[in-house]
Amino acid sequence: MDATTLNSQAERFLAELHRSPQTVRAYRADLRHLTDWLRETGHGLEREALEVYFTVHPHWASATRSRKQTTLERFCRWALQHHLLDRDPTLHLEHPRLPPPHPRGLRREDIERIFAVIPPEQTRDALLFRLVFETGLRIGEALGVHVEDLDLTRGDEHLTVLGKGSRKRTVLLDDPRLVSALRRYLRTLGYTHGPLFQATKNGRGGPLRYQSVQERWQGYAGRADMACTLHQLRHSHATELVNGGVSLATIRKRLGHQHIQTTLRYAEVSDSTADAELRRWRRQRH
Repeated sequence: MDATTLNSQAERFLAELHRSPQTVRAYRADLRHLTDWLRETGHGLEREALEVYFTVHPHWASATRSRKQTTLERFCRWALQHHLLDRDPTLHLEHPRLPPPHPRGLRREDIERIFAVIPPEQTRDALLFRLVFETGLRIGEALGVHVEDLDLTRGDEHLTVLGKGSRKRTVLLDDPRLVSALRRYLRTLGYTHGPLFQATKNGRGGPLRYQSVQERWQGYAGRADMACTLHQLRHSHATELVNGGVSLATIRKRLGHQHIQTTLRYAEVSDSTADAELRRWRRQRH
């Protein structure tokens, strides 16, 4: 396929693309850039030409190249289906490795806004979500907590969780409000062994399912007019610890990370926190 054919067929492809207007605009810009380059260099839409195309643009960030390559791959698949190409020239292009996204935590006041809309009678929901937020548990770990995993000895409150890879760890329950809520909740249960959080559908107890918990959280977040996923509760806890000056080694143990590299993703502290740390260091030198 030459540049002229690519230019005319690109609009057909975009017209059939069921994507947002922003995505269509980005795809159009990517295809036009390639079309102009092919026309200037005299290349056709072939594998060797695409390899050169990406090689002569080394300044592109990995995310930019990945997006452009995705655009071309989807166009070429469409062109194959419409018998405009004999083979896919993008088939053996190597995708750039993208760094994992930086975990995005919310401020405590934003999380509390969501907690505030949970009805008072939904004590199980309120406790479950606060437990995840105040301890950084994975939601699967929280749903797997049994009553017997809790030790609420005054002054040494903690729980034992089974994390990834069937690794057990002890998590300190250091928030007084959480501990008080746990004690009140335990007094309402009619059992002393079994899952801490049970489903009550049809009046029968059973383990809560992740999907139902996810739906309930999204309902509360929507009611509070907040965009927050359930997993962001864990991110928010980790971010709060980092900004509070807690060491990465302690945060790693708290969150149950096997590798410190995972914990390092949270190490993007706020400007105010960094400034305060530098001021403390400077005062100690003088």
